[in-house]
Amino acid sequence: MEIGKQVGRRIKEFRETRGLTQAQLAQLLGKSIETISNFERGKVVTSLHTLDQLARLLNVKMKDFFDDEGGIPPEPEFPSASAQTLANALKLLPEDDLEVLAAVAGVLESQRRRKRG
Repeated sequence: MEIGKQVGRRIKEFRETRGLTQAQLAQLLGKSIETISNFERGKVVTSLHTLDQLARLLNVKMKDFFDDEGGIPPEPEFPSASAQTLANALKLLPEDDLEVLAAVAGVLESQRRRKRG
């Protein structure tokens, strides 16, 4: 298999396993959706720098893009689909929004504690 197609297939597998859309991954990388699509189809081979960024974002090692037999490294497990969606959103939000979200989480936790006793 051509190396570009193999790496592209692995990018797609890792992205889908992490519950990310092409648009979300494009935003995280600062690339266009078309670029992500071209990577995944093997039409464009990523630079090593971009591949390193992808590895960090997808929580894999660079070698995993080249290893067909290694399976898909597991993402940390989340208790629900909502928790997975929230984890993905955290990667996309700017710092100001993260501060607001942290404040909301604090309020929700305080309410939960009060209800429990």
